[in-house]
Amino acid sequence: MEWSPLILAIVLVATAYLYNCNLNSSDTVLNARSTTSAEAQIVQAWARTIQEPMNKVKRVAVGLNVNADLIVSAISLLDKLDIKPGASQDHALLNSLSDLQESFAHFFESGAAAERFFANGEVYKRIIEAADKLEHKEYSVGGNAALMAYKMAELTDDVQILMVGPVGPKVHSLMPSRVQIPDTSLRDEDEVHLIMEYAEGEKWGQWTSPIATRFITSHDVANAEMDGLDVFVTSIKDFGPDVVMFSGLHLLDSDSLSKQQEKLSLLVEELSKLPHVIPLHLELASIANERLVQLIATQVLPAVHSLGLNEQELGLVTRANSGPHPNLAIEESGYAEIGAVADILFWILTSLVKGQDSLLTRIHFHSLAFHMVATLPGQWGNSLSAVGIGARIAGRQACGQVPIDPSKVALRIPKAFPLSVDYAPLRKTVIIFDPIEPLTSWTRGPVAFHFSPVLVCKKPGKTVGLGDAISATAMLHTQYMHRV
Repeated sequence: MEWSPLILAIVLVATAYLYNCNLNSSDTVLNARSTTSAEAQIVQAWARTIQEPMNKVKRVAVGLNVNADLIVSAISLLDKLDIKPGASQDHALLNSLSDLQESFAHFFESGAAAERFFANGEVYKRIIEAADKLEHKEYSVGGNAALMAYKMAELTDDVQILMVGPVGPKVHSLMPSRVQIPDTSLRDEDEVHLIMEYAEGEKWGQWTSPIATRFITSHDVANAEMDGLDVFVTSIKDFGPDVVMFSGLHLLDSDSLSKQQEKLSLLVEELSKLPHVIPLHLELASIANERLVQLIATQVLPAVHSLGLNEQELGLVTRANSGPHPNLAIEESGYAEIGAVADILFWILTSLVKGQDSLLTRIHFHSLAFHMVATLPGQWGNSLSAVGIGARIAGRQACGQVPIDPSKVALRIPKAFPLSVDYAPLRKTVIIFDPIEPLTSWTRGPVAFHFSPVLVCKKPGKTVGLGDAISATAMLHTQYMHRV
């Protein structure tokens, strides 16, 4: 068919118009990309894409570790104690000021968050007395369970929260009144944990901290004994929560192997009394004892539905249980290799903890630079929004600003990264990161992965409790779908 001159002219004009519109549209996108920082694009994308779950969580029970945090400048306290820079060596347990110096140096030089138990109560008491005399110090709510309860109360006004654990007068006065605390949880004295914070670029002797983080130590008796475990389970049954979140297993670090086995067996026995339709989330914290991690992996992980942990804890889980990438390391830029993290999460869900008796179907990994949620099919919904809101709360809490000021945060992940290190099909799949669409999902076999970058605060006001705030916020935006 031949085109008439008039029709041909109309087609050419229309084509030119549409092409020009396309160019203008592309120019608009390019302009947006070139004039807006990646950090600002991510903030906007989170606001645009994060969604509430269809059925919102209304009642949450948390336990078991509760304490008062005494937050101080690490270097100021070391100076006060006349502790000079020296050898760098990790100690699973601290017994002396020398142990404190060496363990602190070990984590300070790598910029890794850590927590170690102080076995010598008398020395620890002297350290706390020195910290309490510093001009700049702060007491706040501490303990993973208490921090999760505090953050949920702060962020919501329609969620009922039950908290069970050893609550002393300081914590009781600091906790929002809407958090329900059973009378059986009240104690005459607080357990005090020492939070030694330091900033990015801070110097101590020959070392310069690569990132801002903290070193935690404590001599905690009540929480290590899992005081109130039976009350926790009884209270949960009476309360009828939609979700149960618990932590504190790291405080068993100082126990003998037989004691650890005894306490974990008791924990699993008590948790088994709860209906399986109530999802249980375990939040790990820094542990040094590989044998304890093995016990948690074999005894506790199959008895919970969800697990939260960071790069230090993930590295120890895989190392202690002969998993992939046992030497998982943090790069100079402050993040573990993304593909290696995905490999370990896949291994935990499909190899380490598996079988009909296992309840574990979700892992929430959080690190300074990125977060990842891995799930098995048919169990969890809204996971992409959950990982996004967890990442957003990390930047908000670290900088103490809502909304996040893009000029005060930094994107730390690489511009491109593979989705696996040891699985060829995904090793060859390289993600080109797009800050306009920062939330990403992919699958490997039965496991779905959900990814978000974190906007790292350049000058954080507070580093403690970020993991707990992340996990609590994400769980409130997660839809647990499995019913039996």
